[in-house]
Amino acid sequence: MTNNKWKFGCFSILFGYLYGLLYLGYILFIIIAQSSFSIISIPAILIPFIIFLVTLLFIWKRVDIKNDRNAKKNLNLITIMGIIPFLICLLMLGINEYRTNFSTEKWVNNMSGRVHMVDDLINTYDLKGKSKSDVMTLLGPPTDTEYFKDEKNIVYYLGNERGIISIDSEWLIIDFEGSNKVKDYVVRTD
Repeated sequence: MTNNKWKFGCFSILFGYLYGLLYLGYILFIIIAQSSFSIISIPAILIPFIIFLVTLLFIWKRVDIKNDRNAKKNLNLITIMGIIPFLICLLMLGINEYRTNFSTEKWVNNMSGRVHMVDDLINTYDLKGKSKSDVMTLLGPPTDTEYFKDEKNIVYYLGNERGIISIDSEWLIIDFEGSNKVKDYVVRTD
């Protein structure tokens, strides 16, 4: 085994482990934080992938593997194994993006998925000052529950609490003033 091939092998193994651990961390973070496409998430998964591709190009140019079939096979395998975690992260971000975008239809039909949509709802729609009928048109009928309920509010079940260990449920509580206009709204856990 030549010195270059030995260095190539050691570097590939070390780089592969670090690259794999990095993307494993990304996958866990995406699952836990329900992260979606953003100005932070895209560069975070794209930059290591670009470094990976540049490193492969460097190895291809610098190490004499052009006539070694096993080395070519190994490099192709490394390339495929490096692309897979990147694609998994992109897929997970895309799924989370779809799940977190609010629409009335998704809100009404998926009670347990509301917990992922509520942030988009609050950021997109200013509920303060809206009438009770406008809120019910947007969100559908309120959840029939006694949790947090009083005569001047309506309550929507959002789903299990976000986080690693979800013991409680999250609820959207919308308070109205005397003229049936939204005074305030808050997300609470029980």
